Parts: sequence; structure tokens; C-alpha cells
Amino acid sequence: MASSGQSLPAVATKSKFYEVPAMRVNRFVGRKYLLHRIQKFFKEGASVIVLVGMGGQGKTQLSLEYCRAEQSEYSIFWVDATSMGTVNRSFEGIALNLAPGSKFPNPEAARTFVLKKFEDLSDPVLMIFDNYDRPAEFPTIRDYLPHRSKIIFNSRHTDAKRLGKGVEVGAMTAEEGVELLLLQSGHERTEENVEDARQIVEILGGLALAIDQAATYIGARDLPLKSFAEVFAKRRSAILKHTPTHWEYSKTRLEERDKPLSVFTTWEMSFEQLQVTHDERDSLVHLLTLGAFVNTRNISEGLFSLYAKQARRPKWLDYFTDGTKWDSEKYQDSIVRLLSVSLVTNIDLKATDARFSFHPLIAEWLKLRVDNKVREEYAEEAVHVVRLFVDNGDEEEMPLRDKGETLSHLDAVIAGDEMLHTNGHQVSKTLQDAMVSFGSFYRRLGRYQETKYLIERALRGDHEVTPKIRNVLANMYCDRGDLVEAENLYMQILINLKETPPIKDPNEHLHIIRLGVLYWTQDDKLNASGTKLEGALTGDFSSFEPWFVSALSTKNGLAVAYMKEGRLSTAETLLKQALEGREKADGPEASKTLMIVNHLGTLEVLKGDFMAAERLLLRALAGTERQYGSGHTKTQIIICNLGLCCLESAQYEKAGHYLSRAARTLEGAVGPAHPFTVTTFHNQGLLHLKQRNFSAAGAKFERAIEGWKASGEGVAKSEGDSKYCLATIYETMEERRVEAEALLREAKTLYEHALGKEHPQTVEAGRRADEVRNLV
Repeated sequence: MASSGQSLPAVATKSKFYEVPAMRVNRFVGRKYLLHRIQKFFKEGASVIVLVGMGGQGKTQLSLEYCRAEQSEYSIFWVDATSMGTVNRSFEGIALNLAPGSKFPNPEAARTFVLKKFEDLSDPVLMIFDNYDRPAEFPTIRDYLPHRSKIIFNSRHTDAKRLGKGVEVGAMTAEEGVELLLLQSGHERTEENVEDARQIVEILGGLALAIDQAATYIGARDLPLKSFAEVFAKRRSAILKHTPTHWEYSKTRLEERDKPLSVFTTWEMSFEQLQVTHDERDSLVHLLTLGAFVNTRNISEGLFSLYAKQARRPKWLDYFTDGTKWDSEKYQDSIVRLLSVSLVTNIDLKATDARFSFHPLIAEWLKLRVDNKVREEYAEEAVHVVRLFVDNGDEEEMPLRDKGETLSHLDAVIAGDEMLHTNGHQVSKTLQDAMVSFGSFYRRLGRYQETKYLIERALRGDHEVTPKIRNVLANMYCDRGDLVEAENLYMQILINLKETPPIKDPNEHLHIIRLGVLYWTQDDKLNASGTKLEGALTGDFSSFEPWFVSALSTKNGLAVAYMKEGRLSTAETLLKQALEGREKADGPEASKTLMIVNHLGTLEVLKGDFMAAERLLLRALAGTERQYGSGHTKTQIIICNLGLCCLESAQYEKAGHYLSRAARTLEGAVGPAHPFTVTTFHNQGLLHLKQRNFSAAGAKFERAIEGWKASGEGVAKSEGDSKYCLATIYETMEERRVEAEALLREAKTLYEHALGKEHPQTVEAGRRADEVRNLV
């Protein structure tokens, strides 16, 4: 420290000082709101403002632009706050600018001189402390802040906000991003270019540095904006590492100012700032990287805590346990650490299941910072983690939020697997093993298109496709009403299992199914105990091979398809065979056994034997309620079938009670657009129709049709039934007969797709449409 008797160097006679690095972009775009906030907070009396955000959001450029705008008001000085050493060197440089030629015996003397001389300057002082990303390493930073001055800190670390007024620097707005992209890439502002640019900004998540990098990449290659998405999908790494020869973004550390800065390098710097041991850092990096392969918008603690319960859990998970079991406090402390260096953007610690999210481009960086082999290992690990999550939960009873979260993770891991297996294998072995779990989950939640796409990918691959996987696809066809496709696939499965497929009796009467839609669920998650049993169809039920359990499931599914077609005799034969096998393989009270009993009950409804139907359905209901409770979705399926049984037997009051109960429960459990719920609306319409309450019936059928459209799945047979029934109401109203004819023709098309051209329901719908047309 300089002694009190030492004379201070003379200050340079300069009206204003403007000591900032020459790395401001030539054409700063947008951020008017943030610039206004900085100015507003200073005018309101704040002396210290802390700009906080993840690397690449533009904190440094925002500060540089504020300095440019305010240089007539302040003497401005820039400090590299990466470490105590860089701050001291910055202050030594400021001291030399204030008193050229002066010498200071140590950094403390330079600091004291600078702070003293700031008080003597006639102009107010503005100081920028850039890269203040490690607050814990620099607790004495306040000793470097001058009195009666304005200070701006740029930091990725949330702890820095304790120094003053925090301002979050997030993504650019869509309009700001578009303006920046067009300006830096050299493209004109046409309507087409604006729309293409908007899509690019969305892909890049509004990240300022990434948008600028993409713009220079586009400009250097004269790339049409409309081509960027395709190029980015193939060359993410090259684009996000691209820096031109003259690049305004660079490291502002004094010793590294000539090094260009990309989004990749700035995030690597965030990893360096984690104040943990080497092993702890490896666990945090693994956690975050694994999170990049699921849906990054909502990652719950449950994904990892369930994974940690496995008997042979990975070593990296040990960091998040107390030595034996999962430690929520340790886990939450870890995601707070990641938030503190802005690698995680949002956390929620209030819920029992802590959650976090991070920027999609950080996810891309995490994937690309490892080599191809490691990337595949992470992708397969993510599939395994999500499969555990799916198998552990009861998807029919999950709250809607949890279902949506699980579906988003499912979509992410499947898309990730597909991206890594564009050649050779269509799917990884890990995803192949998860096909039954994932396909069943999609199907049970009414996501038929995803089910079909996933299973067909497996069928195109070169891994063995088990009967269980094929059954999922066949059951989906049956649910959706593609009965010809379902029948063909069930037949193939039985033949492959060396089972004799049933022969359809050509003389069997094809019933015109009453236009009620009954519930069925197929046994697509097959009983694990079946793997220990063998030799069933010989009559020895002491043990069963896996193929026999698959045969039971296939026969059950094929029977449902035949019921929907109206081939009731063949369906009854198959169901009785399946029930006999299930009762001896799993027991009379097993869930799959009771579901076959439910199917037999619905069959009796279609045959018109309502007493037998009610007896079977009540047996299924009692057993299911004992296992799952009265509010479970499986229970509601049977309750709805009981409602339809009462409807067909003219017990309208009981039918109304059953159907209303099922509708309320299902709408809350699986949502208004799920096929289960929509079918219940349809059946309520049938009840109102029987009671000749045409207005209420029409409203229910209209709601059902809206539901089929909202589901986006095209459940052919069931949608046809709803349109047919609504047409029967409209045709009685002269002003709506044109709509009635259109609905009947749409129903005919749907029946033709599901049942075939010659099926009685297809023929009947066409005949009715012609009759209505003659009335118009």
C-alpha cells in the first residue's frame, strides 16, 4: 500500500475516459427493454446492477452497448473479473490510464490510487465488471467498488445478484432474433425471409450468440434461409463452433482476448466454474448429459431416484445417495449448483419431486461434446431410464401432468435413438427390449400413430421381433378400428407360434353391431410368470412356455376384433379358449383373466343375452375393484360396459348412473380427447337417443366427434358410429339433411376402412346416405 506521505501521480488531463475493450458488435440489435431497465434502475437510485444469464445470452454485448449509449454521461472503465488476479491487472491498467508513466509497488497501491482518483474526477464513473462468474473465489470484490459510482456486473452465477439489483438476461424476442439474423447474414427483409428467419431463431432458442454464429455461417456460404434447418440437423457442431476471422465475440480475459468465443466454448467455461471435486464434477456432468437425451423442458427427480434403486446402479449415481439410498437433499443441492452457473435455466424445489429444465442448445452441446460411441451409450441409458419410469407407473392412473411428462420423455428418447440409427439397425437393442413397454404406453393413452410408427420401425430392423411386440401393433389396429389389419396380424402371430388359427365360418351370421362402443383392453404386457410355464395346449396346465402366454393374448385380441366385426360365434370360441388358459395360468382373479371376463360380458350384450352379460360384467367389476379400487380406469372401463348393457336392456336409470360416473372419472384421468372418454360421451348420446331426448343426444354425439378429431388418431369404427348416430338425428330436421347425408357418407368411408366394403354396416351406411339424399 502507498504510504500516506507518498505523493500521488498526476491524473491525465482528460475530460472523459472511455476504457472498454474493442469487441462491441458493429450493429447492435434489439435489447431495448433490457437497456431501458438498466437506465431505469440507475435513475431510481441503484448503484450496482448485476446482469445474470447463461453463456451466449449477450450480457457482455449488452454492457458494451450501454457504455456506447452513455459515454457522454460517464467516464467508463472495464474490469476483467474472471479472478482476483485479472481484477488487479485491470486496476493497474486503469491506474496507468489515469496517470500515464506512473509506477505502483503492488496491486493494492494501484487499487487505492484508482478508487481515490475516481472520487476526484469531475464526471460520474461507470464501471463494468465482466466475467464475474466465480463469486466464491473472490469474496473481497466489494473492496474494489468505488463510492458514488455506477457499477454493472456480468455473471453466469446467481450468487452475484447479492451485490445489487439483478437483471435476468434471457433469450432474444422473436423479432429481435429475426432482425439480428437478417442483418448479420446479409439477407433482405422479405416476407419469406422473415418467416424462414423466425423458424431459425426458434430452432436456436433465441440465444444471441448462436443466432450471430448461424448468421455468419449462412452469410459465408450464401446459404438460403429455408435450407438452414436441414443443414443444421446434419452440421450442428460445425455451425455452433463456427467463428469468422474477424469476430467481435471473444474471451474478455486479459490473457485470452485473441481467442474467439463460440457457444460451445462459453458453456465449457461454465463447467470449469463448478466448485466441486473431480468425482463430483463427473457425476454432475453425467446427470446433465443424460438429461440432454430426454425432454429438457421438465426433468423430474423421479427419473433418477428410480434409476438409483436398481440393484446394480451406475457408479456416477453414488454421488446422489447417502451410501445406500437416494438422497433428495444432495440431488437438489446439485441442481442448484448447476443453476448457479446458468447451465440449468429453471428449477422447482417446492414439489416433492424436484424438477429442472435447461436450454435446448445446451442439450445439443452436451450431446456433441462427446464422441459417437459415448453418445450412443448415453442414448441407450436414457431409453433404459425412461423404461424404468414407464414400467414403474400405472399409466392409467397417472395425473395428466405426469402422463404428459412421461410422453414427452418417451418422444425424446425414441427420436434420439432414431437419429443415431439412420443406417443399419433401425433401432438399438435397448429400445427393442423396451418396445412392449413403450408401445403399450402409447396405445393405452390413445397415441395410436406413435404406436404404429414405433413398432413398424422394429419390424424393419434386424433384431428379433417377439410375438409380444407384434401383439401391441395388432391390439392398436383393433382399438383404432382397422379390423382387417388386426385380423391379419393376429393370424400371422398364431401361425408363427405354431398355433392353428381359427377358421371363419362362411355361413356365420354377421351381426349389425348396435352402435354402442364397448370397452376392451388387450393383454399387451404379458404376465412374467408365463415364462416359467410350458406345454399348455396338450392339456397339461402344470407349466406353460412363453409362446403359450402369447397365444392367449393373441386369441383374446383376435376375439375383440371379431366382436367388432360382428363375427360373434368365432369370437366366443376364442374368448372361451383364452379364459380357460388364463384361469389356469394366472388364476381366476388375475387382472388379465378378469379382462377376458369383461370381453365375454360385452359379447353377451351384442348377442342380446343381457342377464348373462350383467352377471359376467359384475364378476369382472368386483374383482377389478378389489385389485385397483373403485376410481381406477380399469374399473371405469367395466362400469361403462355395464352402462351400455343396461342401456340395451332398457334399464335407462341404471345406465345413466353408470355412464355418468365413468364419464366424470375418465375425463379427469385421461382427458377429454382420449378414446376411452370420447367413447363414453358417445354412449351417453345413445342413452339420450333411446330416451328420445334428441337435443341432448346430438350434443353428446357432436362432442364425441370433436373428441375423435382432437385425438388426431382417426379411430375409424368408433368415429363412424358417432357420425352415423348424429346423422340419424339430423335427418329428422329438414334444415340439416344435407349435413346428415355428409355424415353418413363419412361413416360409410370409415366403416369401409375398418370392416370392408361388403360388411353390413358399410352397406347400411351407404344405403341410408342415398335415402337422405333423395329427401333433400
